[in-house]
Amino acid sequence: MHLAVRRRFTANLAVLGIIATTLVGAWPAQADDAAMIQPASGRISYVVGGCPSDPRPTHMGIDIAGSAGTPIVAAYDGVVTTRVVNFGTTGYGNHVVLSHASGYTTLYAHMQQAPAVALSQTVTKGQTIGLIGNTGNSFGAHLHFELKRNGANIANQGYACGQMVTRGYPIPMDFPGLQSNTPKTIHETAVHGTSWKKMSTAQQISSRVFTTVNMGTGWGDILSSSGGYLVHSFVNGGRWITLNSGLALNATSMSAVHVGQASPQILAVEDGKLMHVWGGSNGWQKGWTGIHTTGKVSAVVMADNSIQAMINQGGTLYQVWADSGGWHIASTGRPVGDAFEAVYMGGSAPQVMTVLNGQLHQIWATSTEWVLMSTGIAIAPGATLSALNMGGGWPQVFTAEAGNLYQTAVMNGGWTRMATGTPASGPIDAVYLGGGQQPRVYTAD
Repeated sequence: MHLAVRRRFTANLAVLGIIATTLVGAWPAQADDAAMIQPASGRISYVVGGCPSDPRPTHMGIDIAGSAGTPIVAAYDGVVTTRVVNFGTTGYGNHVVLSHASGYTTLYAHMQQAPAVALSQTVTKGQTIGLIGNTGNSFGAHLHFELKRNGANIANQGYACGQMVTRGYPIPMDFPGLQSNTPKTIHETAVHGTSWKKMSTAQQISSRVFTTVNMGTGWGDILSSSGGYLVHSFVNGGRWITLNSGLALNATSMSAVHVGQASPQILAVEDGKLMHVWGGSNGWQKGWTGIHTTGKVSAVVMADNSIQAMINQGGTLYQVWADSGGWHIASTGRPVGDAFEAVYMGGSAPQVMTVLNGQLHQIWATSTEWVLMSTGIAIAPGATLSALNMGGGWPQVFTAEAGNLYQTAVMNGGWTRMATGTPASGPIDAVYLGGGQQPRVYTAD
């Protein structure tokens, strides 16, 4: 956003009483970032003890009937204390148990593949730990989720048979001893001198659902779904400020692009729908694209300044585009991991970098088909990823793996992975500001 426009925007927000200068202030009451979040999306088919129409006295968890291959995420920060690989037809099948603070434990069963986390690994809330499946004693794709405190089964406090839940949204119950609505500080990692350094922006948001975009200011602009609203953090007059846009937004995934206007445009996943968000003289607005999805979205700007996006829908990669007839979606027929990002490298479709089966893969379109190829670069389980075009004909990739930030690029004709020497965890997003300089990488932790 140009400085003059920013100043007018700031002044307008001040008149409306929704400005938060330097740090985000008090939000209207929202249950946006409760202590624990829903681990998967779907319909509750059974609770502890079964349902009134089908009692199951020995059933000890919550069954979330969802699409096979869709992500399962950690309900809260914790440590992997049990990891079982079992593709048989008995017991929990492939499953994981996490231990959390204050005596809480969670179990995630019937995963489609071997769990995406390792024994004794520390995981963060919202991190993908597996995929919904049908392994073990199971009669259809679902997540069997158990929630206990000090051994007592407490899950029925937050669930009811037939209820629909969305991955990443709060579990509607109290969690004594766990932190709720804990602010996250936005950090920027960039090259200073000859080395990478991580620095705080001092800006705080209440979720890890955010996206970064280059608006031509010399810094990355950060858009987040925080406290139930769209929140905009950017540098103005040499200092970071954070503004509540006033637009209600409870997104589980979002991706912003710069199309030459004063404000970014955003594609966001909210309540199982792909929403288009834009700013203008009348403030921020949003509209439904007509596309249903609960997966992650990643948007790019094409050569003609149009927006395209790629979506992970049930483990399959889909392409989204708009024309005079509205928004459209089509399957590429290629698998995609939960960790992925689209990047425009030229041509008629974006490229995608993703993690599949523990390796970094590249996906691109020819005139007749989509091609999937491994880079040969091993990526740690549970990694998050950001990709960008820095020129040179190949994407560059940043990954947060086991608490550290790595950069992967093509050097001397081959893919090469390099440690930056800086910490990083949870979702990341990188932005290239041009001029041959290294990108800036943003985290919320």
